[in-house]
Amino acid sequence: MSISAPNQAYIDNLASSIRQGEKIKFAQLCELLFAIIDAFCATLPQRRGRGRHKTYSDSTILKIDMLMHLTGKTGETEILREIERHYRDYFEQVPDQSRLWHRIHEALPLLERLRRTLREQLGVAYEDLRVLDSMPIPVAVPTSRPGRGNGFDLADGGYCASKKLKYRGFKLGMLMTTHGIPDTYDLFSARPHDVNLLTDLLDEAADILVLGDKGFISKPKRAQLECQQGVVLLTYRRKNQKCPNTPLEKWVLRQFRQLIETVFSQLDGHMHIQHTGAKTDIGLCKRVIGILTAFTMAIYLNFLLGRPLLAIKALFA
Repeated sequence: MSISAPNQAYIDNLASSIRQGEKIKFAQLCELLFAIIDAFCATLPQRRGRGRHKTYSDSTILKIDMLMHLTGKTGETEILREIERHYRDYFEQVPDQSRLWHRIHEALPLLERLRRTLREQLGVAYEDLRVLDSMPIPVAVPTSRPGRGNGFDLADGGYCASKKLKYRGFKLGMLMTTHGIPDTYDLFSARPHDVNLLTDLLDEAADILVLGDKGFISKPKRAQLECQQGVVLLTYRRKNQKCPNTPLEKWVLRQFRQLIETVFSQLDGHMHIQHTGAKTDIGLCKRVIGILTAFTMAIYLNFLLGRPLLAIKALFA
């Protein structure tokens, strides 16, 4: 069990001791994960004054949510069962399923704050190249049983050309680094064309080169981004366009196509981002925020341990 408020030196020393071992020990990996969360929670403002204090600390809730997604579990019931089997010694108190759902819901701003802290630790702000893409988040497909997805007020019909998939639901737009680290992301209804996502995803970007696919082709938007924000948007061009991609542009775009496939494969294959089991809009948002925070946490753990950054599944397998 980690100390209550470890500092960065403690985390670095623990990571160093793990690296020196022949094999990563499960108990040490848990200690490292929980130490990172405890150190983050120690920086949060402390509640003062009268009133009922939280039965379960923010640190406990964040640890459970990170474990849920890092171990590939799809819901609160599953992770609570896993905690009873393998992690009970790490927690003094564990909430029931209903209480855990509500506490994770309340902790969504903290999850995003934790992700941004990890992103800063990974030095994302110092990179000047990004990869842009989107992935479908279906809540119902043509073969789904009747009534599937009816609890989602914001879902809409859409089509994913790369998978030739008609579906009802959402799409996740993501801007990532060339190492696969999520930078910014947003969840949209499925209907808008990808080019309409550019404003939200690149709103805070400045002086970077962004690589995207044909779905982000927009000459006016590209000119606006370059003029106002110094953002150069490079995409594959369609065959009927007058100015085709140069050989260099094709080479650059090809280099990072595999990166996108690897990231999206990890997010869905291990963390089930396209099959979250959510039944409402807020439930889906809760899952997506937790998954992307856990994904960034896994990259940070691999960074500390000197492992390939996207070797995520093997960490808690």
